[in-house]
Amino acid sequence: MAELGNARKAYITLGSSGTPTTWLSGEQTNSFNRTAEAIEVSDKSTQWAQFIAGKKGATAEITVYTDDTADGPQYNAIKALHTGATVRVFIGKLSGSTASQGDVFTAIVTAISDTNDNGAVASRSISLTATGEVTHYPALS
Repeated sequence: MAELGNARKAYITLGSSGTPTTWLSGEQTNSFNRTAEAIEVSDKSTQWAQFIAGKKGATAEITVYTDDTADGPQYNAIKALHTGATVRVFIGKLSGSTASQGDVFTAIVTAISDTNDNGAVASRSISLTATGEVTHYPALS
């Protein structure tokens, strides 16, 4: 079933456990990319290359209108980048304070880019790389 792009929101907090429920206010866009390495297992008896799935990974990109509120989620992302701390991220839909649809993961902040075009609202792009397992909701069977 199709849904509007603003249905899945990005939530972030410092730390490495739980499901964050603090929305990145001013969020414009988010993207979540899952990957799996391809490990070649071909041998001489086959004409076509054969692969198995290897290590998995994930990255996220979130663009927000700049909000420098102390101890807010954007501030925490900047703090994590400067200190090397991890953040807990949820991209999806919450039902109350529980993840109902989407992905929860611990990440490192790999880049933050501020854009301040003349006459436009200041925006900030936050790049994240998952460290460890990504949990999907509803649970995969």
